[in-house]
Amino acid sequence: MISTIFVQCIVMFAISYFWIAAYGGTESVLGTSRKSMLTYTTISILMGNLLTMNVQHRIVERIRDGNVALDILKPVNVYGIYLAEDLGEAVNAVFQKVIPLLAVSMIMFGIPGPASGINFVLFLASFVFAYFINWLLAALLGLCAFQTISMGPMIAVKGYLIKLLSGSIIPLWFFPKGFQKILECLPFVGIYQVPLGIYIGKYTMEEIFFRIGIQMLWVLALLAGFIFLQKKMADRVLIQGG
Repeated sequence: MISTIFVQCIVMFAISYFWIAAYGGTESVLGTSRKSMLTYTTISILMGNLLTMNVQHRIVERIRDGNVALDILKPVNVYGIYLAEDLGEAVNAVFQKVIPLLAVSMIMFGIPGPASGINFVLFLASFVFAYFINWLLAALLGLCAFQTISMGPMIAVKGYLIKLLSGSIIPLWFFPKGFQKILECLPFVGIYQVPLGIYIGKYTMEEIFFRIGIQMLWVLALLAGFIFLQKKMADRVLIQGG
């Protein structure tokens, strides 16, 4: 645990000083101040500890050891249990990782405060939707194990894609306009970019509510896709006997 926090401190330090060097003597780029970018980096790393999902690993493991059929027959929602476990791990991460990292960041760069109190409240609301978007994407990927022999490479690629395309490391407003429009049509932007943009005050109130509304739609769309695919895979298992 200590080694994990130490590594993340190094990453936070490196990315923060990358932005300090990138900004140089300029205080603002594309309407975003250097201080806001340091806050963006800090909160992004803190969020990363809360957005770590294990649902896909649990699904893959249950399929690999052949217990998935028993799970389907149980009078409980097994995926609800997986969600509860991931939420519990997120709460645990707050105390074991987020608070120590926040303390280190405050010492290095000052308090990474939100743009305003209302921005913080809306950030929390947006983060809830971001969590469920990320969880549903992980669960959908886990269901692919019913059709795929090895999920290791796919899980790794999914993690890299989310880090790159969600604005976790580089905000999407630094990307070319055409590329931004493409990424805005994908659910990844709702995982990191939207909550972080709200936190640092990048968006107007009208934009905030619009983007949170888009997050809600993505949650509903992904949930519908997950329910459909889950039922289809369950029927396949019960018909074929595993």
